[in-house]
Amino acid sequence: MKKYVRLVLASMFILSMSAMAQQQVPPPGQNGMRQQIPAKVRAENMAKDLALTDAEKAKVQEVYEKNDVIFTKFRSEVSRDSPDFREKFKALRDAQDAELISIIGKEKFETWQKLQAERRQKMNHN
Repeated sequence: MKKYVRLVLASMFILSMSAMAQQQVPPPGQNGMRQQIPAKVRAENMAKDLALTDAEKAKVQEVYEKNDVIFTKFRSEVSRDSPDFREKFKALRDAQDAELISIIGKEKFETWQKLQAERRQKMNHN
């Protein structure tokens, strides 16, 4: 009788572990895409990592907020399957980068890009 109890408990344990391993919920967002981090949080992260002044942080946040509206409108109007989607999106991103460079300077912007690349690499390897 003890063998059956042990067998049932072991089976329940194994089944519960496999069920828990299967419960992978995709991150919230549209159509499986990641949810956008708010402009304020992105500006705070940049300010912390690059030791920005409060004035620079406020200007960076304004740039992010303005461009969030532009990018959202772009994504709703232009299909990802469009042949020139990448080119137009890159042009928008380059314009945002130019604004950020004018606020924080080229050196800090390059440092920021390196930090972002390192974070992306860590995320892809985990």
